[in-house]
Amino acid sequence: ILFLVFVVMLIMPFYLQGQDTTKKLSAISFSPEKPKRHFHSPKKATIFSACFPGLGQTYNKKYWKIPMIYACIGTTVYFITTNDKAYKKYKQAYINKTDNDPLTIDTQTAYTESGLREMQDAYRRWRDLNIILTGLFYAMNIIDAYVDAQLIAFDVGDNLSMNVFPSINFYPQNKNFSTALTVAVRF
Repeated sequence: ILFLVFVVMLIMPFYLQGQDTTKKLSAISFSPEKPKRHFHSPKKATIFSACFPGLGQTYNKKYWKIPMIYACIGTTVYFITTNDKAYKKYKQAYINKTDNDPLTIDTQTAYTESGLREMQDAYRRWRDLNIILTGLFYAMNIIDAYVDAQLIAFDVGDNLSMNVFPSINFYPQNKNFSTALTVAVRF
């Protein structure tokens, strides 16, 4: 019996079927019974998104992602400019307070030199953080376009090799019901 289990375990992987990841959309189909399809290039989607954010999503026909991309990048760019203006304002105020020139007007009398230095450093850190976030959102835009283009031909239909669904079992011996998750695997 141990030998039989070993043979079944050895043969079983050859009967398992999953998603065919090697299938690509053909460039042009010349046979009359097959519809014409054009090749969807992940490289082209990546280049489009790198040149202009959102263009790769347009190429992939994922239009709903474009407003999210511009909201993320636009918000961080807004905070970059706002924090940069505040940084320059407190930097100039610090310079005015420490230049020892009697003709210089001190516009920030509520802050000490160390307070102005702290405000200047805080706004510079926030500006730099938003620059990093903008770069991350830009990179995520490019990665998203590439992944979407790779998965454009991925089959997500009902005819997959594994299905998980809830079920209710009835036991007539003791007249009880039980609920379960059923996993159906097609070999």
